[in-house]
Amino acid sequence: MAVRISNSGEFVHSAPWSVADQGIRDVSHGCVNLPPDAAQWFYQTFGYGDVVDIRNTGVALRPTDGFGDWNIPWRTWTRGSALR
Repeated sequence: MAVRISNSGEFVHSAPWSVADQGIRDVSHGCVNLPPDAAQWFYQTFGYGDVVDIRNTGVALRPTDGFGDWNIPWRTWTRGSALR
């Protein structure tokens, strides 16, 4: 199972092949690898639109690369309004 968190290919997914490395070595190409039981919990607990906050990767997700406008700060969003 996998949950996509960006349009460019970042996922949260089960990765039984990397359990021994998770939290120790970087063995992913951008995804959040989870042991199968944690992935099952994530899949059953979170829904569309829930925020996934990933920190300290050194790579910022572009504001328009996610699944909602919450990626763009309100002040920035309103600057593009046709009502201004």
